[in-house]
Amino acid sequence: MGVSPYALSVTTQRFVVGCGAVIVNRSGMILMVRQMKGYWADKWIFPGGKLEMGETLEACAHRETLEETACRFEIERQVGAYIIYDPQTPFEKQVVLIYFLGRYTSGIPTVGDGVTDTKWMTAEKIEEMGARGEVPAILIQVLHDALQLKA
Repeated sequence: MGVSPYALSVTTQRFVVGCGAVIVNRSGMILMVRQMKGYWADKWIFPGGKLEMGETLEACAHRETLEETACRFEIERQVGAYIIYDPQTPFEKQVVLIYFLGRYTSGIPTVGDGVTDTKWMTAEKIEEMGARGEVPAILIQVLHDALQLKA
């Protein structure tokens, strides 16, 4: 007895896994992208996106970063897992976000898939932007966890 295709489509629509990275360069600056669309449209976020079938969490973070910024990085450690809900349909769609701390290795930040801008920023600047609502609050928590900052 198998699972009906309908059950699978409901499951995949209700739960989404995304992976991203807090990428730090030698100067301590952090790579940020401005999201083009979705519920984080026009917000500054860490590079990342949806996990594809058969992909590892790490591979997803690398692929999405390369697609969005043309940059490469080495993973230092997993920062954590975070759960958010789509504000347009709260409690109907759950998004699990897995973030990594990464060390920038190569590439010149270039606007890529799904983003309108890329910038290197200080942690302080990101926190200021978070206070103004330009960076989602959950990502300020990710930043603190990644850099082991106190709130």
